[in-house]
Amino acid sequence: MGKLKIFSKLLLVQFKTRFKKAQVYEIPRCGVSFTKMSKLAAEAKGIKIVKDQDTKASTFKVTAKAPEIILGLVSQMGEIVVPNINAPSKKDQKKLSELGAYIKQLQPLMKDLDLYQQASTLMK
Repeated sequence: MGKLKIFSKLLLVQFKTRFKKAQVYEIPRCGVSFTKMSKLAAEAKGIKIVKDQDTKASTFKVTAKAPEIILGLVSQMGEIVVPNINAPSKKDQKKLSELGAYIKQLQPLMKDLDLYQQASTLMK
C-alpha cells in the first residue's frame, strides 16, 4: 500500500474513533500499586480512570474508545512489572504471562492494529 493510502485510512479510523462510545476495560494489576496505575493512566491520552473502584482489587478499571490505547497502557505496565526483562524471576514470569493473557483477550477487539503497525514502520 502506498504511504498516502495508509495515512488516509489511519486518519479515517481515528476520526471514526472520536464518535465511538467509550468502553470499560478491566486490566489486571499484576502487583502494580493503585497509585502507579493511576499515574500511568493519567499520562496516557484517551484513557479515563473509572471512579469509585476498590483500591485493593486485582483489576484496574479504565474507559477508552479504542483497545489499541489499552494495549499501549498494558505494554507500559510490562516495563514496570518486570524491571529486568533479560532475566525475569519466576514471580515476574507469572506476571508477564497474566499480562500476555490479557493482551490475547484484547487482540480480537483490535481491528486496526495492522494499519497502525504499517504506519509506524513508514514513520521510521
